[in-house]
Order: sequence, then C-alpha cells, then structure tokens
Amino acid sequence: MGYFVIIVFTTFLGSPPEFLPVAFKNNTDCLNYLVKEVVKQYDYMEVKKNNKHIYLSNTTNNKFIVCEKLEYPIIKTKFKPKN
Repeated sequence: MGYFVIIVFTTFLGSPPEFLPVAFKNNTDCLNYLVKEVVKQYDYMEVKKNNKHIYLSNTTNNKFIVCEKLEYPIIKTKFKPKN
C-alpha cells in the first residue's frame, strides 16, 4: 500500500526534490489535482502528456512536477533459528 504524492524536480545546481504537502490514495485524484490546482500555483507551467505520464513542465524544461507512488519497501528476510 502506498500513497501518491506530488514531487517538484528542479535541475538547477542539483537542487533536491520538493514534496508538496498533499497525498492521494489513487493516481487519478493526484493527476486531477496536479492539472487543475498545482498548475495555478506555479508560473509558466504547462501540462505535458506522453504515452504513460502526465506532468507539468516550465518553458525552459528545468522544472518538472509529477505524481508518483510513494511506498515503503518490504524487506523479506529469512530467519533460521538455531537448533
């Protein structure tokens, strides 16, 4: 189980990604919020679509805003008790 979050990537001098303080249980709600609300919060951002993704990008292509699923890894370890 995981949540979908909105992440802002900036390619300026190795800036770390920024998480917006919202999370969604499904990708559809995340994408709707991205293209209807987040696009209003950032200047010069456009909705871009390709075969698999919908994201926001600015005119100089140095800032990207995407919806991604955030999950914690499940680590399975084999435990053998000593006899």
